[in-house]
Amino acid sequence: MDSLALSRRRLAAMLALGLGGVLPATARPAPLDLPDPAQDPLVEATKKAVDRRLTVQVLINDAGPYPFLIDTGANASVISRDLAVSLDLPRRSPVTFHSIAGAELVETVGVDRLTVGRRTRRGMRMSVLPSRYIRSAGVLGLDWLGSQGLVLDFARNQMRLGSVVRRTDSLSVTVPIVSQRNGLHLIDASVVGASVTAFLDTGSTTTVGNTALMHQTLRRRAASRDWADIQLLSLTGQVLQGRLAALKSLELGNLKLGNVPVVFGPVHTFEYWGLTARPAILIGVDVLDVFESVALDFNRGQVHFRLPSSSTSREAALDAATS
Repeated sequence: MDSLALSRRRLAAMLALGLGGVLPATARPAPLDLPDPAQDPLVEATKKAVDRRLTVQVLINDAGPYPFLIDTGANASVISRDLAVSLDLPRRSPVTFHSIAGAELVETVGVDRLTVGRRTRRGMRMSVLPSRYIRSAGVLGLDWLGSQGLVLDFARNQMRLGSVVRRTDSLSVTVPIVSQRNGLHLIDASVVGASVTAFLDTGSTTTVGNTALMHQTLRRRAASRDWADIQLLSLTGQVLQGRLAALKSLELGNLKLGNVPVVFGPVHTFEYWGLTARPAILIGVDVLDVFESVALDFNRGQVHFRLPSSSTSREAALDAATS
């Protein structure tokens, strides 16, 4: 999934301030009201901190390291044009690249060796995209990740690859992966009690809903009354019109999130993965980073969420677990 460059300050502020809290669903708290960004004094301090995506250090043909994103919503890996040129990587045949706004023919280059930690992948072909849209040296997609475990440790600002250690204390919640679709791992979710298909996208700064979810949200009055028209900018520079609202609640297994900012629209990503017929949501880093950590445990078919260890959410979680 793309890094979404958001065109309005209101949206940036809502994404920075958006989540009212994270609690086990059994606690059933009343969702907190989303503050008005135009009047909230925290807007100026937080609007620059929207992008909380984590990176890993990558060697390209033994050069580097360079910071790369890992994108669990992308089928193909990407390298920035600036880095490809500086390393004088050989050109390969163009490929069709799928972004939020549609499909586009893009250049590719060949990489003899791509190394992260102890793992080396040989003979890769990577799509080449403008550096200003990627906002990193490159992106590793599902074609590289495969079945490796992935831990997003927001508390330590680290991303780790490899086996995942499952925690079973009161601050850890496990959600099963219910199905796979060409490498994309899907989990069950619900919005105000209505079933929704969800997947985690570690490469997206923004949580996005498909058109079917927008219609369901309107029918069930599941979002705030204030909607904003915005523009999304894809990794290829294409622009997509969308609408922003805050979902009153989003449940992932036994977790309940309140006041979740979501951009709705005809996002091509859902079409590519065959997720247009029923309500679906792509969960971006703006939601994931309210947790202390998120671990994608593909071997066990589970996602492990760890609640913040020093917050009111922690106290509520402990109360719920011992009640």
